[in-house]
Amino acid sequence: MKMSNFQLAVTGIFVACIVFGVIAFSFYTARTNSIGNVEIWGTLDSGTMTQMINSLNETDKSFQGVSYTQRPSSTFITDVVNAMAAGTGPDLVLISQDQLNAFSGKLLTIPYSAVSQSSYTSSYIGEAQIFLTQGGTQALPFVVNPMVLYFNRDLLSSAGLPNPPKYWDDLLTEAGQLTTFDGTHNIKQSAIALGAWDNVAYAKQILSTLFMQAGDSITGYTSTGALASTFGQTPAGSTENPSASALRFYTEFANPSKVTYSWNRSMPKSTDAFAAGTAALYVGFAGDYAGLGARNPNLHIGVAVLPQIKGNSLSLTFGQLTGIAIPRTALNPNGALTIAEKLSSQTGIAAAVTAFALPPVRTDVPFDTSGDAVQAVFYQSALISRAWVDPDYASTDVIFKQMVDDVVSNRALPDAAVQTASQSLGALMKSQ
Repeated sequence: MKMSNFQLAVTGIFVACIVFGVIAFSFYTARTNSIGNVEIWGTLDSGTMTQMINSLNETDKSFQGVSYTQRPSSTFITDVVNAMAAGTGPDLVLISQDQLNAFSGKLLTIPYSAVSQSSYTSSYIGEAQIFLTQGGTQALPFVVNPMVLYFNRDLLSSAGLPNPPKYWDDLLTEAGQLTTFDGTHNIKQSAIALGAWDNVAYAKQILSTLFMQAGDSITGYTSTGALASTFGQTPAGSTENPSASALRFYTEFANPSKVTYSWNRSMPKSTDAFAAGTAALYVGFAGDYAGLGARNPNLHIGVAVLPQIKGNSLSLTFGQLTGIAIPRTALNPNGALTIAEKLSSQTGIAAAVTAFALPPVRTDVPFDTSGDAVQAVFYQSALISRAWVDPDYASTDVIFKQMVDDVVSNRALPDAAVQTASQSLGALMKSQ
């Protein structure tokens, strides 16, 4: 007997619901079937990742079908997007927090029914909340690389300073004690590399930290979930823009007329200067530690938490956070979610700590630092790490660089430079 149009429509909807339910059920409920092959792409070192996966496979055979491919940082986003378009993309990607917006709309949201919000927030460091959305998380935290302050013990001792600066105010007075000049006022020994851009490693992250410590979140989400600029806003009742104050502080170290003068654009890369023993302090990441020691074994390197603003109730530093995300085109999303959960579990994070020599991104992973002062600083820094969602890393790099260059070159005062940058950032967001 022929079915009416109405009956056909109802039947079609019913079938569609069944299909959708099967797909949703297979991805969001307990995964009891074989995990299968799971291909992971990222920029982390291939040898380290493969060794870690092999180690996990010794006790958990579900990692038997897991493979990892390292991609160049410079082309990673393009490589993944092109592969997704061709239907040959990976099942999992390791993305940093500054790549989050670039992958917007290209990732499967892991719902709170699979990983509860309460479990997530209680298990991971505070910065991990940057991955959360109203409906779930865009990635599961995997590795955190916090920004710290390295110092040359010998240079500090020679200047009569027993400890590195705890607050930025301390650095204002100590810079003069740590910086030395030749007869023509050329810098021989620098206190710290701040103020310039091109030869200051991680200049953008350092400046971002100063902005966030001053209370500027730089970007945020609107009530509709859209990413928007919050940069350069002066709080109600305040007469001074906090970001302008932070920018003024940063650029003073490149101003020859200031007592803090300790750096300029003609000097070597900040990493090279510290490794050579001609810079007393160096702002870098925890992941730099082994490399700095290898470059100059004679350096007596100390590590401290990055200086804070005196009087602030909140302490923070910048953290490079890497998460595990599932592309929308994953051929094996079910297996991908299972492996992502295992990699970000207590066992997986403990293995990552050993592999990368970085503090755990989970707060419930045992991490004994009683016999390692360096790792104790790294762990403390990881707990206070923060970041912001970057709309476009390359574009904002240009905006921040222009802001610094305008002040250092006396083309603009800090307030005006911040406002120009704020307008540029807002225009960038609207164009996306």
